[in-house]
Amino acid sequence: MKFTELTVKEYDDFVWQTTQMSHYFQMKENIKNRERDGYHVVLLGVKEGDRVIAASLFSKIPMVGGYQYYSNRGPVMDYKDSKLVDFYFRELDRYLKRHQAVFVKVDPYWIYKQYDKDVKPKDGTQNDAIIDQLISLGYKHKGFTRGYTADQQVRWMSVMYLNGETPQSLMKQFDSQRKRNVKKAQKYGVKIRLLQKDELNIFLDLYRETEERAGFISRPDAYMEGFNECYGDKVLLPLAYIDLDEYINKLTEDLTSTEASRDKLMANDNTSDKQLKKIEQFDREIEHMQKELLEISELRQTDGKILNLASGMFFENHFEVNYYSGGSSTKYNKFMGPYAMHWYMINYCLEHGYDRYNFYGVSGDFTEDGEDYGVYRFKRGFNAQIEELVGDFTKPINKPKYYMFELLTNARIKASQIKHKLKK
Repeated sequence: MKFTELTVKEYDDFVWQTTQMSHYFQMKENIKNRERDGYHVVLLGVKEGDRVIAASLFSKIPMVGGYQYYSNRGPVMDYKDSKLVDFYFRELDRYLKRHQAVFVKVDPYWIYKQYDKDVKPKDGTQNDAIIDQLISLGYKHKGFTRGYTADQQVRWMSVMYLNGETPQSLMKQFDSQRKRNVKKAQKYGVKIRLLQKDELNIFLDLYRETEERAGFISRPDAYMEGFNECYGDKVLLPLAYIDLDEYINKLTEDLTSTEASRDKLMANDNTSDKQLKKIEQFDREIEHMQKELLEISELRQTDGKILNLASGMFFENHFEVNYYSGGSSTKYNKFMGPYAMHWYMINYCLEHGYDRYNFYGVSGDFTEDGEDYGVYRFKRGFNAQIEELVGDFTKPINKPKYYMFELLTNARIKASQIKHKLKK
């Protein structure tokens, strides 16, 4: 085995051909994205002859005294192969010492434990081996964290397994609310289209509205623009929308048809009790459609023909489609845009041969008091299972400089806390 810097082609070929889990942050497209943010990128791997068997995209981040090396969701390798893991990380140490590293951080895209949708552990899925091995190699494990922080990737994910499934079999696994709301969106005639590169603002408008409403961690426009520009066709931006003119025409046709059916029954000289009940049912449906038609016609007058309901940012790699983030308009909640969007993307996975639809982050606090319990409940309704990742690991490479960095960081944190208290 040989530890070496890889060419972009070597790296990309490995990431797309490996059978191991690999995150979109470890795709070659992220090289340009990180360089756009001002960081240098190195591709460090292990080769057996000409064959790459492990690889990682590291960001080389300047800091006082040298660099932090960060492999976001890497390295990519078979973590069950303890000899490979040992070789990679020992050789990584040697490389980092030669290249002015102060410390290194990794957060492998490797499952620690699996649970069902109700967060009941699945037997035989707990993986302590890789944690123990990295600790033995001098890495500090940041622990089995829950919640969201700006300096850590999410450690808990919500994932739908699609192998062997069909749209019909998946729909049967949804809870009643998910089934009902997907069908509502279909009844309204909600459509989906993939946004073009120059339409990112449509996604951002819906994202910002949701961000303000939910109060989640903010990402600047430039962050999203980087993904949009650098990931090419590997980033997908579905938009759920409704054409009100089409919906009004359908409502009008349905109303006319229902009125005709009611009038036909009423024209009978002798109507049975069953027919009278049917007439009453028709009257209720007609009243509902008339009211709906009035409301939608008024909405058409004030808001225009096309309403943008929901949009999301998704990434696809060699083994899954990953939902990064999304937004929706509260004003148009009744049209069930987010449900239409996710149903479209689930079907996209089936059509393109993906076995995993990754709803991605949940906080790990699954109690009703949890900060994102509504998000968990939404994803749970699609029968999404829970995966817990192994978490974050750091290792000092230049210990004196690292400990100085830690002291300065802790001092800044304490000063910020004191300043915050004084403001209160």
